[in-house]
Amino acid sequence: MQLEPAALMAEVEKLTGLSDGGAGDFLEPLQRFLWSLQHEANLTPTGAEVFRQETLRLLSNRLQLGAEFARLGQESFVPLARPLFVVGLFRSGTSLLHNLLTQDPSARWLHLAEALYPVPSPSAEHWATDLRLGRASALVHFQNGLAADFVKAHSIAANKPAECSRLFEHGWIGHLFDFRANVPSYAEWLLQQPLSEPYRYYQRQLQYLSVAWPGSHWALKAPAHLYALDALIAEFPTACIVFLHRDLQEVLPSCCSLSAVGRRRFSDRIDPAALGTYWLRRLAELSQRAERARRVIPPGQLLDVQYAELTADPVQTVHTIYHHFGYGWSEPLAENLAQWLVQNPQHKHGVHRYSLEQFGLTAHQIFDAFGNG
Repeated sequence: MQLEPAALMAEVEKLTGLSDGGAGDFLEPLQRFLWSLQHEANLTPTGAEVFRQETLRLLSNRLQLGAEFARLGQESFVPLARPLFVVGLFRSGTSLLHNLLTQDPSARWLHLAEALYPVPSPSAEHWATDLRLGRASALVHFQNGLAADFVKAHSIAANKPAECSRLFEHGWIGHLFDFRANVPSYAEWLLQQPLSEPYRYYQRQLQYLSVAWPGSHWALKAPAHLYALDALIAEFPTACIVFLHRDLQEVLPSCCSLSAVGRRRFSDRIDPAALGTYWLRRLAELSQRAERARRVIPPGQLLDVQYAELTADPVQTVHTIYHHFGYGWSEPLAENLAQWLVQNPQHKHGVHRYSLEQFGLTAHQIFDAFGNG
């Protein structure tokens, strides 16, 4: 199956009746991504069709967002007040912490359904009956069915918190694409790209999603922000950033395992040793970039948190974060946290097992790549 940008774009324009007006500022990353899919990813026929449908979805979203931005006008988009970002290496516990932070009833967070289908701008009042919840649930159910153990590694649901990296994918800035497919040429190209404009487009999407559902502050999460903390803080000068740290000998094999499971949904050629080499290099690069970029973050806007502290006392960790940044602690937040922890014990969906040896890695290699990390 051919994944040709021009043909896919023409199909979406016919379906939506919309056009990008010749701007085409997303065409190069789209072309590079589709080239990698066709020449490097070893997709099964099912995998190729899934990525074709995903490309159509993202293109449709892109055109609809452009039309909505033009309709609403600049005056409808207000600055986001002190957004809270959770960052850290992939598989360092960011999902756990993000889930806890979304228990604040006054906070705004990104639901998977609105990340997958951002148009129209949602409202809290009508969200429970929003049709995109059913569409997103069907998509999740289908893709989870392609790999029975995926939910053990990373459980997602239409009405649960989503990683905000998904919003960047509307411009084919996909730091999660290589969890889903082997696209090394695209991923290497992406590392060399400036991300100032993608962060502006990302903020515009958050502003659009805030029009009828603002909240006191956004609570957001994406390990991939570590690639460009400098671009993040430039676009969100009042951002509050929580940097989560976990033992690299746990992070790395977990990352490799998630990637293996994720790619297995769409390809029947998975090389564990190659995955180990790839993610060792990728996480080392991510860590180095983060250490350089964090120097530009103003004092008081960055808080380091250890995974061991988070798991030992989740509620105290959230309280520390709120105290450090000056967010308002409330009794409903405390009650929601207690309830969530009871309802979501560790390994709720099964144990995700992995090891360094499984991916041809050793502790010595980690030390060489990261130092004493």
